[in-house]
Amino acid sequence: MKILIIVNSKHKNNTLKIAEAMAETAGADVRSIDDAGNADLMQYDIVGFGSGIYGGKVGKKLFGYIAEHIKDLSNVFIFTTSAKGKISYNAELEAYLNSNCKNVLGSFASKGFCKWFIFALVGGVSKGHPDDADLDEARAFMNKVIEKHNSCISKNN
Repeated sequence: MKILIIVNSKHKNNTLKIAEAMAETAGADVRSIDDAGNADLMQYDIVGFGSGIYGGKVGKKLFGYIAEHIKDLSNVFIFTTSAKGKISYNAELEAYLNSNCKNVLGSFASKGFCKWFIFALVGGVSKGHPDDADLDEARAFMNKVIEKHNSCISKNN
């Protein structure tokens, strides 16, 4: 099984750390959004998209990339990192993928250290995140994504 994880991780590389834990578990390839332009997405069984949350939303660059390549996607998963680690931040992207008939295998959110804007005044929030427990949760999530994908394949055969 071939898996690609595309990451939009700007400030503290929180999202990249989560992606690397997932990739380690699944033997996946990881590319930054800046290096994903020439990826042949159709050669992958699963494509994951990860982003930090900026102003309460998934990074615009990642969202734009997905919109541009939506026809090349089938089985996907999404994940984000933010100061609060709220899964609700994933809702807009998940709804977009579902509305375009993509098989969303899962959605995951983790806390990430944030010193952006007002948070800098207090030295940042969610210090130390993602931590080992967050990375373990990311690995477990990746295993669930693979299980769900395999279950879907079994049902279709």
